[in-house]
Amino acid sequence: MMQDLIDCLYFYSEDHCVLQRLETPEYRRAVFGLERDWQGFRTLLTEDQRQQLDSLLSRQFTVKHLESQAVFRSGLSIGLELARL
Repeated sequence: MMQDLIDCLYFYSEDHCVLQRLETPEYRRAVFGLERDWQGFRTLLTEDQRQQLDSLLSRQFTVKHLESQAVFRSGLSIGLELARL
């Protein structure tokens, strides 16, 4: 039950809060440069190398998502502890 609530809060914050905080020129420049460089890099790869890279990136995304959820849960826990003070 509690995990469902935490998951709901996490997805809500991901959909409604995080994106607003990323609406900065610095973030847009970083994303644009990264996408441009990835696109250039991918043109150098063979089809097999692209598939291997996609597989690795998918696994990395999963790890980063799990880490992001852990950070959120930690922040929520700290917030609840501070509210008790």
